[in-house]
Amino acid sequence: MSQRLKAWYPFLFASLPILNALTRNPGGTRPDDAAIVLGIVLLGCAVVYLLALAAFWTRVPPGITPLIVLVVVFFFYGKSALGSVSRKVAGAPPVLGLLLVLCLAVLGLWWLARRRPHYLDRVNGFFALTGFLLVTWLGLKFVADQVRARSVLRHSKLAEELARPIGAKPINPGPLRDVYLIVLDEYANSAVLKEQFQFDNRMFEDSLRQLGFTVPALVRSNYVHTVLSLPSLLNFSHLTRLAAEVGERSTDATLPNYLLENNRTVSFLKERGYRFLFFPSQWWPSTSRNRNADWEFEPWSGFNPSREATRSDLRRSFLSTTALGLLKQNGAWDADHIRRTLAAMEQVPGRSEPTFAFAHLVSPHWPYVFRADCRVAKQLSFEGREGRQRAYLEQLQCLNHLLLQTVTSILQESSVPPVILLQGDHGTNLLRYSAARSAASVTPAQARERLGAFGAYYLPNGGGRLFSDTVTIVNVFQKVLSHYYGADIEPAPDELYVSLERTPYAFAKVDAGSLSMASAPTAGDGSP
Repeated sequence: MSQRLKAWYPFLFASLPILNALTRNPGGTRPDDAAIVLGIVLLGCAVVYLLALAAFWTRVPPGITPLIVLVVVFFFYGKSALGSVSRKVAGAPPVLGLLLVLCLAVLGLWWLARRRPHYLDRVNGFFALTGFLLVTWLGLKFVADQVRARSVLRHSKLAEELARPIGAKPINPGPLRDVYLIVLDEYANSAVLKEQFQFDNRMFEDSLRQLGFTVPALVRSNYVHTVLSLPSLLNFSHLTRLAAEVGERSTDATLPNYLLENNRTVSFLKERGYRFLFFPSQWWPSTSRNRNADWEFEPWSGFNPSREATRSDLRRSFLSTTALGLLKQNGAWDADHIRRTLAAMEQVPGRSEPTFAFAHLVSPHWPYVFRADCRVAKQLSFEGREGRQRAYLEQLQCLNHLLLQTVTSILQESSVPPVILLQGDHGTNLLRYSAARSAASVTPAQARERLGAFGAYYLPNGGGRLFSDTVTIVNVFQKVLSHYYGADIEPAPDELYVSLERTPYAFAKVDAGSLSMASAPTAGDGSP
């Protein structure tokens, strides 16, 4: 067994980054997706191993082959890190640092093969034991995370409470209207766009108003992360109890993902004869599928390797941080996914049954794949803060155009006026709230930017008056379901919370009064 381990340990090291991704962000990576990526990595490692055996079978000691493969694995995963170190320490271009390390690795292998062949067994034994211990530790940690997540889910009082049926007051609901929810990731409200981007979004908002939409004076998200904002929206409930149930230091997204997939809005509407149509995001794991959907949109047919590489956050990270990042990349598939999703939503009015259609567009969130005129951007990189502002605004302007086209088509083709909710999940992050030392140290200006979310609502038969003033996301569906179906739901407090990405459940309550316009610096104030 030990000799086999010495021969095959490069496969252990090749699997470590995938296992690390699973344990570093529990619930944030689907195990089946990780298995696909891991299978591809191990297959690639096997190909390299066979090539090394064929090239050096009679020229070098047998024990050198695993080391050659290990060097290839190291460079495959370490390309970005080595280039970054080279640039920061020596001020040299990344490629020079890579060449230097490669030369040292080749010299080391030559020295072992020709000068110290008796050391090979010791070196291989060290790497074999190290790889085995690391894989075992990460594997046990993954299993422990899964067991703990299932236990938290099984004993969650919050999940139990939100699973209870919702009563309804006897009213005449009138015709069953189609309900559309289009979540626009990181779409900031007009105040944030003006303060941080010096951009006036009134043209888009006025166009929506002419179509009959209500655009409230102020819309805010109650949470700064999508993984919290969406389940809060669809369950019309606060999620601060996650701190006690999951743990303030945890990053496990299993419970909020469960609440998102098994939400009260879908349950309530299904009980009234609605069909749930789900339009998944292209790559964000929490909305990549929904097992409660009666129909799930699939934007493409057939198999395309380039396209499949964009279908999850793990795959994108794997592509950008390894040697595969040297391949030319563009945003064509991202742009195509958004176009196809909106085009498919335009076909919903043709269905005979009442429907709840939910789409999550990861836009205007990065990656910035659209130019302002909706041409696909030739490159996804941008220089500094100003470059990011420009790329974000160009994508936002294209998205505005696509959304107007979609909602206009839906309204024209609907026999019964529908309910349409255009909802940003949170604002932007130019002021870098996420770099704060703790949630309590996030400044009012940073909180104002991140909590300032866009919202526009088409609500026929008097529903618009409920959204004319200030709205927080947690109460959007409370208002809709109460007005149109008599749902017996008490409004949730319009409380606002911030938390950091490294501790998403360590909440700090925000004083809404501190988020005044006077306290918010503009993008040109020198803030990081």
